[in-house]
Amino acid sequence: MKNRLIEKISGKQEIAKLNLLCFPYAGAGASVYYRWKEYFGNKVMIYAIQLPGRENRISEPMYASVDEIMPDLLEAVGEIVKEKFILFGHSMGAKIAYELEKRLEQSGIYARHLIVSGSRPPHIPEPNPICNLPKREFIRELTRFAGTPKEILGNEEMMNFFIPLLRADFEMDEKYLRKNKVKLECSINAFCGENDTEATETDMQEWGEYTSDFALEVFAGDHFFIKSNAKTVQSLNEIIKRNI
Repeated sequence: MKNRLIEKISGKQEIAKLNLLCFPYAGAGASVYYRWKEYFGNKVMIYAIQLPGRENRISEPMYASVDEIMPDLLEAVGEIVKEKFILFGHSMGAKIAYELEKRLEQSGIYARHLIVSGSRPPHIPEPNPICNLPKREFIRELTRFAGTPKEILGNEEMMNFFIPLLRADFEMDEKYLRKNKVKLECSINAFCGENDTEATETDMQEWGEYTSDFALEVFAGDHFFIKSNAKTVQSLNEIIKRNI
């Protein structure tokens, strides 16, 4: 893909029957979805959002808000959403995916499904924001998410490198709030970790207010259950099979 916001992960354009567009969580890049290559075969084109400030875009300035992303993202996905597509986002990525689908629907473009994973819905504010905490407190609070490897958390030089990215992403995530619950035309499937204290099953159930076609699945694990629970991918694959 020419647009740097989109990275192709796998699939063959000439035989693909559906596009799967994936949105990473705070601090992560497109590479968190590389392992999905082996699961869906060539009939699914897998794309991942690659936000600036990480991986192959490490030197580029980061976005300050979800709203700031939208004009570039709408342009970047233009060709992808001309075919059948599903949106998948985890944590911060779910909020970006929802906001994208909301704006696409305003233009008459509809996903087959929006899959939101490990993310409170837009009307529930972050109860314990960390983005503006002093450095030591910020690093300590990162441990509650279990997403940053201990090897990095314990390495001061590496943390000094990653803190600006993490702060920017957490600010974008924590300050995203929409009291007006805009319902989508597309179906919403919610994935939840049974031990996730950041997006509880009760929180995730409220995504049902954003569509008339809603389903919730609860998996073993914490906030990052998608990393370790293979059943997550199996459930996603079942949704995909129903749409190709």
